[in-house]
Amino acid sequence: MRLLEAAVEPVARAMGFEVVLIEWAGGRGGRIARVYLDHPNGVSLDDCSRMSGVLSNALDAAEADPETPELTALLSLPYTLEVSSPGVDRPLARLSHFARHVGGRAVVRTFHPLPDQGSADQRTFHGRIVGTEVDAADPADDRRGTVLLRSLDSDTIYKISLADIRRANLVYSPEYGGHG
Repeated sequence: MRLLEAAVEPVARAMGFEVVLIEWAGGRGGRIARVYLDHPNGVSLDDCSRMSGVLSNALDAAEADPETPELTALLSLPYTLEVSSPGVDRPLARLSHFARHVGGRAVVRTFHPLPDQGSADQRTFHGRIVGTEVDAADPADDRRGTVLLRSLDSDTIYKISLADIRRANLVYSPEYGGHG
């Protein structure tokens, strides 16, 4: 995924967008490279359409670059590029995403049960984001660190490393007017 991000992020940033998440999806219909973009003024359908063309060109150029054979191999197989806004249940992938939404509700799914966090087989955690902690070994790396999530039904604080998170999303609550 880092190779794909390296090809897409500078182009998106130059156009004023933040890459929130890139994920591969797929099934019988083929592979989908899904890119979630954000912008301070929001992301319209026109923005998604325009950025789809821009990012498609960037990926075509990256695929042709002899300096990135791993990316070339990844992109040489058929796929469909989808560009989307993060939506109200926006994905949370980086420490700064969680930090930006302290106080908001989230659901966090982990790759495996976490020792000393919830029940022995728990992989899904629902709660309110109460803080973040940078990784002491590399405080500048936005992909490393720990999320602090307070359980919705107790005072338990789950400390979940970004490395353990498979997928995390804000939970939209219309009765609170947002992510409350």
